[in-house]
Amino acid sequence: MAGRAAAKKTEDAGSRRRAQMRFILVEAAMQLFARQGVDATTIDEIVDLAGVAKGTFYNYFTDRAEIARAVASGIRHELNAAVEELNRGIDDPAERIARGVRLFMACAMQNPVKTMLLARLYDSGSGLDRQGNEHLLGDIRDGIAKVRIHVPSEEVALHLVVGLGTIAMRHLLDNVAGPEILRGQGYARDIATVLLRGLGVATAEIEDILARPCDFSTIGFK
Repeated sequence: MAGRAAAKKTEDAGSRRRAQMRFILVEAAMQLFARQGVDATTIDEIVDLAGVAKGTFYNYFTDRAEIARAVASGIRHELNAAVEELNRGIDDPAERIARGVRLFMACAMQNPVKTMLLARLYDSGSGLDRQGNEHLLGDIRDGIAKVRIHVPSEEVALHLVVGLGTIAMRHLLDNVAGPEILRGQGYARDIATVLLRGLGVATAEIEDILARPCDFSTIGFK
């Protein structure tokens, strides 16, 4: 019994060390990608900044493209956590989707570097089983079940939200946006309006959803 417990403890410690090393590599890559772009960053530079041997890199990633996907996935999961916090206590799936998309746009102002990396690197919309889409897909399925949204399929709804949200983030990165974005107003409200219409939400209900005040500046994405 004691032997199994000791083995489990050793295994857990090894898992933590691997997770920590992977985190160090991803953080180093993110800093370099943000500073000089993915194409201009070499694996040598990543391991130098991380302070590890080059062979260590290949214990976790096969190439630069794979760690670039890991960087974007990490940012997406961070954003998903912020959306989950924002929507705590919100029962209406249509409202949750609209709030989530507007938060993504607010993040273009809160942290443009991370948002830029997410918008350029993350490939999220091609399938229902793609990692990072679980929360959104849950809201879509809940909306269909509650007859709050009306779409031909879950996949179409997912592509609409991810596609429109990604383009909106890129637009805000390339153009000057005012503080109204942090309240979900202006361009953010317009995008949410078009999105909810595309999901089949009635016009009067859209107005009710978007009339509810939101302060996205209080949601952490640093």
